[in-house]
Amino acid sequence: MSVGTDARGRPKATSRETIAEAACELFLEQGYAATTVADITSRAGVSRSSFFNYFASKSDVLWGGFDERVDAVVAALATGAPVAGALRAIVEGFAPDSLALAITNGEAMGLTADLDAERSLRCGRLARAVSDRLVAGGSARLSADVRGAAAAGAVLAAVWDWASSGAARSDLVPLLDEALAEASVIL
Repeated sequence: MSVGTDARGRPKATSRETIAEAACELFLEQGYAATTVADITSRAGVSRSSFFNYFASKSDVLWGGFDERVDAVVAALATGAPVAGALRAIVEGFAPDSLALAITNGEAMGLTADLDAERSLRCGRLARAVSDRLVAGGSARLSADVRGAAAAGAVLAAVWDWASSGAARSDLVPLLDEALAEASVIL
């Protein structure tokens, strides 16, 4: 076996993509709730352990790429990065992925409620990180909490709008800038 391949000879980079593609196909065909990890691994032609090498859960297939970006931004904010630049880092270069497909096809996949719940969790995490950064910069907690919530809501609203309007057709950064302006967030 060569370096960078799994036991079946598939390059590691494509294994993650293959699993995500198989999962999304199944979510569209039979719904998110009815699709099991076993269904996904069978469709993708990989083992259960291979699935868990790439994804912590079925939900991670959809949210993994976004969560990696949020993790990086939370870490950057904790070290004093400027808020506006950090928020832009979440969306810069964000390409259509499983999350965009799920947002666009949430009803068909039967996961609209799941998307809403998961969106709220990410919004809350991001809001707290922005708020903490603003407090560290001298803002009062109430002001920081309100501004953090508005900023996090703007990020998620921009992602939703971008995905819903055909993610490949537009750049996400201007949508984020517009969403932040709509929220009247001065960062």
